Amino acid sequence: MKRTIQLLILVVAITLSGNSFAQKSIKIGHFSSTDLIKKMPEGDSAQKEMQKYMEELQGEAESMQKEYQRLVTEYQEKEAQLSAILKESKQKEIQSVNQRFQEFQQIAENDIQKKQGDLMLAITEKIKAAVAEVAKEGKYTYILESTGILWYAEESEDVTSQISKKLNLKL
Repeated sequence: MKRTIQLLILVVAITLSGNSFAQKSIKIGHFSSTDLIKKMPEGDSAQKEMQKYMEELQGEAESMQKEYQRLVTEYQEKEAQLSAILKESKQKEIQSVNQRFQEFQQIAENDIQKKQGDLMLAITEKIKAAVAEVAKEGKYTYILESTGILWYAEESEDVTSQISKKLNLKL
């Protein structure tokens, strides 16, 4: 009996909460952050800064690669004339340069990701603020990124232009 009453109360509670939830209208909007970032001056300067940084790293990597190749070529040309101790010394030098090159590549990849994240942080924070303003003004329940995540939407309003206005961007 006690269990039946608890079950009845639970069913009534679920029914009442379901009715109040069903009454609330949901308004969904979507936007393209890629389009916004392309239009933002910060996006352009971040891209240029990343390009410059990657070119610097690429230059250093090429320099290290040339040094490695020079040592290998030099070793191959003189190998027959070298004593055992000099061969071993040259091999260790070549291995050391190769190891430094591989370490540089790993560190460079991590640095590139970190720098890109740092540059994008300010941009994404600015976009988040504009999205929040548009959501409040337009009484949106959800605003979603339209690339990659949104697979189906029965009805959705593109709010990219409204966010662009908040960011003072020209369409």
